[in-house]
Amino acid sequence: MTSSSGDLRADRRLTLALQLKAQGDVEGAISLSEQALELAPNWEAAHFALAEMLEGVGRRDAAVAHYVDHLRNARDDARGASLKLALLGAAAVPGKAPEPYVRSLFDEYAPRFDEALVGRLGYCAPFELSRTLALIRPVRPRAERVLDLGCGTGLAGEALRARAAWLEGIDLSPAMVAQARRKGIYDALEVAEIEAFLAAAERRFDLVVATDVLIYFGALEAVIAGMRRVLAPGGLAAFSVQAAESDGFLLGGDHRYSHGRGYIEECARTAGMKVREARAFVVRQEAGRDVSGLLFCLAAEAPLSEAPSEQPASLPSPAPLCR
Repeated sequence: MTSSSGDLRADRRLTLALQLKAQGDVEGAISLSEQALELAPNWEAAHFALAEMLEGVGRRDAAVAHYVDHLRNARDDARGASLKLALLGAAAVPGKAPEPYVRSLFDEYAPRFDEALVGRLGYCAPFELSRTLALIRPVRPRAERVLDLGCGTGLAGEALRARAAWLEGIDLSPAMVAQARRKGIYDALEVAEIEAFLAAAERRFDLVVATDVLIYFGALEAVIAGMRRVLAPGGLAAFSVQAAESDGFLLGGDHRYSHGRGYIEECARTAGMKVREARAFVVRQEAGRDVSGLLFCLAAEAPLSEAPSEQPASLPSPAPLCR
């Protein structure tokens, strides 16, 4: 679905262009998109659509020009053009995905999220995290104050509800929060951006979790420091990331970030956290292939200046996809 240009002639041409693209006639689609832009030169939707077509046939420079024109005319970066430019080497890799892009993506995805992610892609991060927590820090039922960052529709909340005396969730997407609210498992839910929430939160938590959400952050220093800030003494932060083959963080063609183990460990040390558990697992399947992830459990240290005394757990080979 694209926005209107205000000129029906241009709208019709872009609609036909997208139909031709879907049928495999990319050159015909490019020609019609160019005609639409001749009629509506500042139409951001047409610039983005044409940029994607040009990128698909290897015309990088022309694609870059139209992504730039899209950003120049768009109200925000809800289509993720800045990520496209970074992947094409035409801009620096941003420290995180644009908020309007993430919000738009998950607002649209919310009604079918559980079925698609768990039912078709075998997504298991919340369940793997719950099992890991039960092994390294079992607690009596409803004993912890738990914060679920990027709670989505509440998959992690469902997995952790039994150990939570208080379960609070935040998410950038209002539609995802609405889905989570229907499940009735959270004591509090809020639409909020993670870094801003962690910087301002007054409540303290025994457990902070983030499953399959840090893949939309590249730089994790502020997030991990924020987790440390809201943890009560002895608290634990547990989260999953996609595994990078090299250290640091990388932006992938799927518009998600992957992270190296050494980078996470350095972020933890800087924030005054020590690694209680770090291991590999399979997050989900995509296009029939396993997506490798890393699961981390970080313990809050007191005082913050104390050097980590515990060696991180070793990483085994990726586990089979959990069922």
